[in-house]
Order: sequence, then structure tokens, then C-alpha cells
Amino acid sequence: MANVGTSRPVDPSRFPEHPEEMVWQQRAVSLSMDPKEVERIQLAGVRKRFAELRPKIPALDGLATEQGIDEIKTLNDAAPLLFKHSIYKSYPISLIEKNRFDRLTAWLSKLTTCDLSGVKTEGVESIDDWLDAVRRDAGVRVMHTTGTSGKLSFLPRGPAEAARQVRYSYLPITQDGEDDPADLDQMPMVLIGYRHMYNAYGAMIDSVVEELYEGDESMLSPLYPGRMSADMVSLGGRLSAANDRGDRSAISPALLARREKFIEDQKQAPAQRKNFYDKVFDTLRGKPIVMAANWIMLYEMMEAGRERGLTSVFAPESRITVSGGTKGKTLPEGYQEEIRQFLGVPRFFEGYGMSEMSTLMPQCSEGKFHALPWMIVYLLDPETGQPVSRNGTHTGRFGVIDLAQESRWGGVLSGDEVTMTFGPCKCGKPGPFVEPMIRRFSEKEGGDDKITCAGAPEAHDKALAFLTEIE
Repeated sequence: MANVGTSRPVDPSRFPEHPEEMVWQQRAVSLSMDPKEVERIQLAGVRKRFAELRPKIPALDGLATEQGIDEIKTLNDAAPLLFKHSIYKSYPISLIEKNRFDRLTAWLSKLTTCDLSGVKTEGVESIDDWLDAVRRDAGVRVMHTTGTSGKLSFLPRGPAEAARQVRYSYLPITQDGEDDPADLDQMPMVLIGYRHMYNAYGAMIDSVVEELYEGDESMLSPLYPGRMSADMVSLGGRLSAANDRGDRSAISPALLARREKFIEDQKQAPAQRKNFYDKVFDTLRGKPIVMAANWIMLYEMMEAGRERGLTSVFAPESRITVSGGTKGKTLPEGYQEEIRQFLGVPRFFEGYGMSEMSTLMPQCSEGKFHALPWMIVYLLDPETGQPVSRNGTHTGRFGVIDLAQESRWGGVLSGDEVTMTFGPCKCGKPGPFVEPMIRRFSEKEGGDDKITCAGAPEAHDKALAFLTEIE
């Protein structure tokens, strides 16, 4: 069996110098570590990461310099070094509109330790081609996020992080924290989406195929066998902005032609979805499967199955991961239990996290999301931007320094308002943990999210400006 589904041997004495190795520790152990020991390891780990990465990542060095930070004495001392999540889309959009992917590569190089100097961008005329080029020439997987403006965030992931991301983000952690079953590599994966995607979800799929299934594509049952185009994800928002300006000249004719093909392909989507569900229900019914989805996807699967008169579709030992909530849509009361009954799987793993994190925070039997020991979690006062006390229960903006990240700085400040407790949970596990009621500040404020960081706002603004100074 592939190593990704089992624990690898670890030496806890190495954790302060190598905090990323905690990923391979037995899960139940990670979820029950003594908080004081975790804090000791985290402080040593963040000091090491800062010392290692500051000389290699210009964006981190610029932010630390502007903040006057040369030393981290306490965990909260590192809070001013949380990047705004917008830093990963701080490039000028004109670089994409003018096919200046050489300069986009130069911008990305300021956010990673990976050497991108060998990336060849001659003839690259699309985001998709650029993502392929960076992966081909530098071995770096660039993950993108979506955005209504059409401006995507780009997150570099080095080769070392691939297996770690699979370990906790895709392969489920149950509420009791036990490890995956020995036959996990024999369970086929149902993929409600494209086979090839350059978002975080797609990165995990590729890693699962490589690490768990040892390259056997037959273990996948994807809804769409092709690729989800990053250009098409970006184009919708860019066309909307162009229409508002009354000028589409910045969008290349080649990309507009691809849009027409994309629209034509979408006309085939209903038939593809029908064929997908027919195949999954016919060939995998009663069998144990692995699947990751959000509640909207699972609800659609349930409706498709009910139309066919089905229930209790998969084997109860199937491993199903749910994240991402309902994406702003309202589902009927009791939908979660209905979905579980339809799928025939009594327990799901639900986690909280974001694309910038290497792993999800697992949900316990009390419904709380627990930070894993390589995650230094922060809660910032939304008004002052200062970190709250690391004791008691508080509500504010969620931030994290992910010590499992080595090829980029793992510190990021989210757009999420959460309630976090620094203390023990009723489930018996120590904190910190996050309550399940999570919302975006942009929803609360009725518009754009204005982020107040732990450090001086102008320092973060200068760090962002530094990234746009591309030679």
C-alpha cells in the first residue's frame, strides 16, 4: 500500500526543528497533544521557518522589514507577518491581458523558495499554458482560486508538500482520529468535477493518484474527463469588467474563441452528468468508495439517485470528506442526514480550512474544528487588527501560520469571521478549536472586505506594492 494512507515513522524530538514531520504522526496522537508542548514546538518551528524563509522569499522579507520584525519571542509576535490573502493575486491583471507570462513568473518567484528561472514562457498565451509550463519546467504546482473579478489567486506548492496535503486534506480523519483503513488504496474515488484542475481540489486529486493509487487512473470516476480551464474561470469576471468599461480590447481574440468552444461544450453537460451518475450507481453501488465534495454536490447526487429510485448507495465504510459549506445556497432542513441515509454512509469527515492551508482542521464529535499541531492559529480583532489573548473564547478574523509549508511562507489572514476557543473541548480534546458557524466578513459588511492586519496597514500595503515591482 502507498505510504500516504498510513502513518510514517516519526521522532517527536525532531518536531521543533522539523515541524512538518508532525503531519505523519498518528492522528489520534496529534489531536491529543499537550497544549504547552504544542506551543513549545510551534514557537521553535515558527522561529526556524522565519529564519529560513525570510532571505529566500522577498515578500516576507519586505513585510518583516516594514514591520521592524527581526525576532519572534512569542507566538503572537508573528501575527504581523500574516499575509493578506489578497497577496496571492497582487500581480497586475495586465500581465495576463498582454500575455506577459514571463513577468507573471517573476512575480510568483517572490512568493516561493522554488527556482522558477528555468520556466520557459515563449509562446505561452493563456493561464492554462502558463500553469503547465511552471509545472513542467520547475516542478511547481501552482494552484488557483476563483474570483468574481476574474483575477485569480496563484498559490505555489513545491513537490515536498504534495503528499502532506493528501495525508490530511483528502484522506478523511474521522471524529475519533483513527488512521485510514489498510485497504484505502483499493477504494475507487468518485470525483464530482473535472479530472484535471489546477485548484487545490485538483492538486489533491493528482497527488492521490500518484501517492495512493500509484498512477492507476482507472481508480477514478470523474464527472468530466477533461480539464477545468483556469482561463474560463478567469474570463467570466474579466468580461463583466470589460463590459462595464465598454471595451473588450484587452481580451485576446484567441481567448474569446475558446469561450465560444467552452459554451458549446457546456451544452453537452446535462448528458454528461446523466451518464456519470448512471455509471457510478451501476458500477459502484454497494462498494466502498472515497469521495470529497461540498454539500451542494452531494445534494445533487442524492436527487439524481432518487430519480432512479435508489437509496443506501455505497458501502458504510466509505470515506467521504465534506468541506466548503453550501456555497451560499439554502438547502432544506435536515438535508445532511438525508444525504447520509441516501449514500448509506453514517459518518462523514467535515473539515474547515482554505486553499492557502496544507490541510483541513478536522471536526470533532461536538461539531468543533480542531487546529492540528503544525497550525499556529490566530484570531485578530476586526477593528484593531491585533491578536486576541491565546486564552478563552473570542470572535474575530481567522489567521494561521502553517508550519507544514516549506516552499512558501505559511502565514495568511483569511476573510472569515470565526469564534475560537483557546482551551479544552467537550469532546475531550484540547484546543484551540473553531465553532462551526463561520461567515465571510464581506457578507457581514455588505460589500468588499477591508482587512485590518495585526501590523501597521501601510507595511502590508508596501509589501503588496513590492510584489508589483517586476523587472
